[in-house]
Amino acid sequence: MKTKQPTIDDSAESAVAPERSTDELYAEADRLIRQMDQIVHDELSHKPEAVAEWEEIMRDYEAGLAEDQREAEEEKLGREINEWLERINAEIDQLMALDPADLEFDDRIARMFASWNEADAVMRLRCRHYPDKLARWEKDVMGSVKRWEAAFADAMEKDKSKPAN
Repeated sequence: MKTKQPTIDDSAESAVAPERSTDELYAEADRLIRQMDQIVHDELSHKPEAVAEWEEIMRDYEAGLAEDQREAEEEKLGREINEWLERINAEIDQLMALDPADLEFDDRIARMFASWNEADAVMRLRCRHYPDKLARWEKDVMGSVKRWEAAFADAMEKDKSKPAN
C-alpha cells in the first residue's frame, strides 16, 4: 500500500494551532530550556567539562533574560512617564478652565499637587535603576509640576497682598 507523501499544504493544515501570544511562546521556550538544563545535568553528570560548557551557555541565557527584562521595564517606565505628562497637562487644562475665585479652585489645586508629589515619590523609586528615565521624569514631569507650584504660590501671595474689599 502506497502512503501519501505530505505536502506543504497538508503539513500546514495539521500544524495549525491556536494563536498564542509572544509572551506565551517565550514562557513555553523558557520552560523547555529549563527542562533541557535538568536533562543535560543528569545525562552529562559524568562529564564535568561538558557540564561546565553547558553552565556557561545557561549563564549567557540568564544574562539575556535579565537584559530583556530590563529593556521591557525601561519601555514600561517610558510609557508611564508619557501617561503622567498627558494626565498632568489634562489636569492643568481643566484647572485653567476654572475661575480662580471658585471656592473649589484652591482645594482642587492642592489635591492635584499632592497627587503629583505622591506620584513623584513612586516614580523616583521605580526609576532608581534607570538614570535616563529618572532624568526625564525630573525634567519633563516634575520640572513642569514645580513651575506650576511656583506660579500658584506666586498667585496666592499676590492674592493675599491685595487689600480686602
